[in-house]
Amino acid sequence: MKNFLNTIRQRVLLYDGSKGVMLQRRGLQGHEASESWNLSHPEEVKNLYAAYLQAGSDMIQTNTFPGNRLTLNHHGLGDKTYALNYAGVKLAQETAPENTYIAASLGPTGAILEPSGALSFDEAYGIFQEPLKAIAEAGADCVHFETFINLAELRAAILAAKETTNLPIIASLSFDANCRTTFGNSAEACAIVCQALGASIVGANCSGGPDSLIEPIKRMYSVASVPLCVKANAGTPELAQGEVIYHQTPEQFSLYTQEFVGNGVRLIGGCCGTTPDFIRELKKSLAQTATPELELKSVPTIASAFNHLVLSPEQDYSVKKPAPDALEQLINGNFSGLMRECRSGAIDYLFLDFGTTAPSFDVKSFAGQLGLLIKKPLMIKADSPEMLSEFLRYYPGKAGVVLTDRTGLSLSQIRHYGALPVDETLKPLT
Repeated sequence: MKNFLNTIRQRVLLYDGSKGVMLQRRGLQGHEASESWNLSHPEEVKNLYAAYLQAGSDMIQTNTFPGNRLTLNHHGLGDKTYALNYAGVKLAQETAPENTYIAASLGPTGAILEPSGALSFDEAYGIFQEPLKAIAEAGADCVHFETFINLAELRAAILAAKETTNLPIIASLSFDANCRTTFGNSAEACAIVCQALGASIVGANCSGGPDSLIEPIKRMYSVASVPLCVKANAGTPELAQGEVIYHQTPEQFSLYTQEFVGNGVRLIGGCCGTTPDFIRELKKSLAQTATPELELKSVPTIASAFNHLVLSPEQDYSVKKPAPDALEQLINGNFSGLMRECRSGAIDYLFLDFGTTAPSFDVKSFAGQLGLLIKKPLMIKADSPEMLSEFLRYYPGKAGVVLTDRTGLSLSQIRHYGALPVDETLKPLT
């Protein structure tokens, strides 16, 4: 397995472009899963990989999006999940030269996680494990979780990758005009949470054209401790006579290269509607673009799934610390009062002190409900390591954890879930 992380800190790597549009031009039908061609039309898939390599791609993304059993079941292919993902990687290996990196593409399940939907965090985790085992055993250089619109689901995917494989992780999401995902996750919160969990690269993809991703990338870079990636669409798609049309030209698409590179992007390619011609133009543009030194951030942060807070010892914060009876109401599912207070804007973060509270309540559901309903960042203190560990696993943000002699968790255990350990004065621990 080649380590692309060393290379990416030295120069910008050129990704490839879309698979679906190109395979449709080769005969893929609308009702077919593009991944199915990894087994039914392997030469066509290899030819597509080769076309991007000839255009100049340094990294090839496998034809495995979304590639999970839940999605493939819609095509009657759920039982082929492992085989389709494994083949997608192997076909890339057979096509690519030694100096090319292979990123296995994995997208979201298409289902909505609890508490908004019916899919549990653990079910999502298990769904991601299956293709992850396939791509790891096939020898992919990294996994790229892309086009996610729910940070909670992306957390399940990243944890599954961390706990199932040793693959480097790229994590990217799609954003609207307000720099938020469909589920309201801010670009900054997404970057903070994903990099804290261990993603080696974070970024944005799909959405609209490259102009639509400039601001999300800038916001991610303002809090990034890792390099960024970007894969925009070939403009905003339009439906004409039953066909999806992308109007942006390769030349127009490449005009934003310098601005992306100046804002931390070290992996750049194309998403929906892009072709090898777009990659050729990106290659030309990169050749004319100076690559400034990455200005990565090491400042301590906490974040909910929606908002973030940069912690500074020189600043006083407005903190909401519920009294024991109010905390009991939260545990019992009554969040209405706290939601009103948090919406007022006068609170910087929430502090929950569980003390010696035993994990006799449904910690998993509590963490999910709190993470969905309370938009403010969180600090938590608890003497029960079992309760704290379970809470951190299911809380969809980056919590601050007050570490005491009674906490019972090590720094590495806290950081495994992307949390920030702090001492009893709330000073971040190194």
